[in-house]
Amino acid sequence: MMKKKQNNSQKAKIAVVGGGIFGVTAAVRLARAGFSVDLFEREKDILQVASGINQFRLHRGYHYPRSLDTMRSCLRAEESFLKEYGSATIGSEEHYYCIAKEGSLVSAQEHKNVCQKLDLKYIVAKPGLVNHEKLELSAKGEEKRIDPTALRKICWQKLNKAEVNVRLGEAANHKNLKKYDFTVIATYAMINELLPQAHRRNYQFELCEKPVVRLPRKFNRKCFVVMDGPFMCVDPFSKTGMFLLGNVVHAIHQTNIGPYPKFDPVFKKLLNKGIIKNPPVTNFSKFIESGSEFIPDLSKAEHVGSMFTFRTVLPHKEKTDERPTVVSRIDPKTITIFSGKIGNCVEAADEVLAAVNKKFKTL
Repeated sequence: MMKKKQNNSQKAKIAVVGGGIFGVTAAVRLARAGFSVDLFEREKDILQVASGINQFRLHRGYHYPRSLDTMRSCLRAEESFLKEYGSATIGSEEHYYCIAKEGSLVSAQEHKNVCQKLDLKYIVAKPGLVNHEKLELSAKGEEKRIDPTALRKICWQKLNKAEVNVRLGEAANHKNLKKYDFTVIATYAMINELLPQAHRRNYQFELCEKPVVRLPRKFNRKCFVVMDGPFMCVDPFSKTGMFLLGNVVHAIHQTNIGPYPKFDPVFKKLLNKGIIKNPPVTNFSKFIESGSEFIPDLSKAEHVGSMFTFRTVLPHKEKTDERPTVVSRIDPKTITIFSGKIGNCVEAADEVLAAVNKKFKTL
């Protein structure tokens, strides 16, 4: 059991804003080091927004063949994530990565080459569910998925053990942050909300739909992704027996580049509310129509409902699709975390802790 250090850090009060996986991990790291930490989360629980609505893969790099930096970052971060959250991962499944014959931005050979360069295991395989006439290559790799229910439970255990004061249903603002010695902002799509205008930057905000479906039993324990372009993926959803669909084109209902996300009012009651049954707006039929070209039995999917959230990425990165995690010092009392992939949350938290330790001259 790690004991809190008896040093000057105990006198410093730190606010962490944002109860997603990046904010939670940073809060725990800081509290373990002896700081007094309050975690602000405006929702009714932690991990409710983007950390609770995504494809739940612990990426190792297979999905980002156009960005060696992202591939290396995923691989490098895997060990630290597994050390902290390994019991929330699922590893006993088949993961298939397919390159489309037409429309892909990388060839099968290019994908093989980058995987070999980074020593990613890659075995040519032909799963029965896939239409191989539409593919240049299908291969089996090694990745894990994340169980969001288990992850939330582990996060709460760590927060409680580290004695982080979690302030649910409470939005941080400039007034209540004045009493803190330091602030860490990990609010993803709302990263600019508490920053002075001079430090706000533009991001690309994508309002995404994640359909939740039931599929025939032969899909069980199998994950598929078709790359690398306007294609699709299907993955088991936690341990529910259901599946999540992804689609590079049809998942995105609206997109904008700017300091804040913009969206049609019809989405207000849908965003970050978990699974919405019979949503008034859905691209489900487009997911199925385009996905069935590669996985014919996807046409048998039963639509349980859809989840909606914002994905936030750096703008104008279509060429590489890179997904960096960026920790930035805004001023002497403020740091922001721009979240890339979930697996990088521990690395980001360690970077935050190093900066805070340096400020307060903590060994």
